[in-house]
Amino acid sequence: MNSLYGINRQISFSNAFEDANAFLDEWKESGLYKSELVADSSILTLYYLLYGRYGNSTISSSDINRFKYQLWGITFQYAPTWEKKLDIQSKLRSLTEDELATGSKAIYNRAENAQTSPDTDTLEELPYINEQNTTGYKKSKMDRYAQLYSLLEDDVTDAFLKKFQKLFKIVAMPEEPLLYIEEDN
Repeated sequence: MNSLYGINRQISFSNAFEDANAFLDEWKESGLYKSELVADSSILTLYYLLYGRYGNSTISSSDINRFKYQLWGITFQYAPTWEKKLDIQSKLRSLTEDELATGSKAIYNRAENAQTSPDTDTLEELPYINEQNTTGYKKSKMDRYAQLYSLLEDDVTDAFLKKFQKLFKIVAMPEEPLLYIEEDN
């Protein structure tokens, strides 16, 4: 394909998909699509992220169908985890001060002369207790912010988008045109 910068035999990402809806439609027709796998809204977001990063990048495969199936394969393999990590990040960011301050709670029960004998194979509690002690922890402001800070990630999406890098040419240099010479007999 001709461009302002020379000749490329393959097309770019932006030429492979007309728009976000075409991307979503092709994903649904790919054979790898499962409605419970990734939400349609996440696939639309993925299109915009891929367009932003690889929109003018030339695909490395000479077969557009192979490129698309590699794209769908990566999406099938990694998009569900990416989507879940985004959800977890959103929940972490929306925690209130009270939720951050709440620590763990330990409950200690003691049963003397219970009607049933304890079973070592189960985590079920005895129905009868004589005494109960509880310990509740409240985190300091520094501890709760340090813990939240360690859980927040900046590169959830970046790491996911890098999975698609292998689908595009690494060198941004135009190719020489293919010239064929025929000799007359």
